[in-house]
Amino acid sequence: MSNRTLVALLVGLVLAMVLILAPVSLVTSALGRTGLMSASGARGTVWSGSLDNVVMAGSPVGDLKLGLSPLALLTGQARLGLRQTAGFDGQAVLFPGGAKRGVEGLTWRMPVDLTAVGLPLAGVATFKDAAAVFRKGQCVRAGGQIQLRLAGEGPLGGVVLSGAPVCRRESWVSTLSGAAGAAKVSLATRIDGTGRFQVETMIVTTDEPTIQSLLANGFLRDAVGARRTVDGQWTRSAQARAK
Repeated sequence: MSNRTLVALLVGLVLAMVLILAPVSLVTSALGRTGLMSASGARGTVWSGSLDNVVMAGSPVGDLKLGLSPLALLTGQARLGLRQTAGFDGQAVLFPGGAKRGVEGLTWRMPVDLTAVGLPLAGVATFKDAAAVFRKGQCVRAGGQIQLRLAGEGPLGGVVLSGAPVCRRESWVSTLSGAAGAAKVSLATRIDGTGRFQVETMIVTTDEPTIQSLLANGFLRDAVGARRTVDGQWTRSAQARAK
């Protein structure tokens, strides 16, 4: 065996070991730069690792196990398998950097606390094959289904909202709709490629006790009932203003 062949073989073995032993923190670091995920601790490799005290999109998820699919990497995709400690399995294809950013094929269930962005709402969101992909700051892919079950007391507690996201001009837009008794409820979210977002909750009702309860929680009365709108810039700790 020639010296050149031996060196090439050694380099190949080193690269293989680096890939095999790549820490899971590489994934969390890439996601952390987008502001989508943070964790207090990480163990294991990108192929089979675990994260402690995970926060996704501002909402605490708990501990997770995750792993990249090596076969998907051969096609240029970062396909991530997810598993909550409670046993719910999920998956997603991630685009953490470069000209294309976002996620597609997201199947996942997670708690959502919208007080982080200025809305007095919380609940559990379920994503089924959902997509939000931006290329050079423009929304190029949106789809799937999103369901949000609101929690807590008050007129919106237990309400189930659902809808399908779409690309509208340069922005990703999701309008979730449902009903609370005779009241119609909608939650509209718009996110552009720079991270600017707007979330608007609108309740169409003529029931005065319901309106008064909403006003007590920061909503504003309008011609059809009550609404609350939040604008902000998505960062690792999203900042928003309500109106």
